[in-house]
Amino acid sequence: MADYRAGGIEAVVEFRTSSGRTRTIPDWAVSSLKKQLEEPEGGFQRYTQIQHWLDSVLGVQAEYATVHHLTRYKLKAKLKVPRPRNKKQDEQKLEAFKKTLLTICN
Repeated sequence: MADYRAGGIEAVVEFRTSSGRTRTIPDWAVSSLKKQLEEPEGGFQRYTQIQHWLDSVLGVQAEYATVHHLTRYKLKAKLKVPRPRNKKQDEQKLEAFKKTLLTICN
């Protein structure tokens, strides 16, 4: 609002350059993380696991919020979390139900 008051619409839409601060997670680490997230076996369940992987494998230390924002919003990746299952569930009854369900629905 202060930019608009001082210089009008030209001051608001003016292209500004970066401050020159280096990124916390370099581009080479971002590309490596992107490859890791695309692998079926390389999925992470929590952002803290990504944070730990960056530190231990690549040697890049980043805060949780930085890792979360990069992964979720810039890379548009969602973490692989399996659906919950009841521990008391009987596998044989489940398979029998699936077979009978297919015959009923067809």
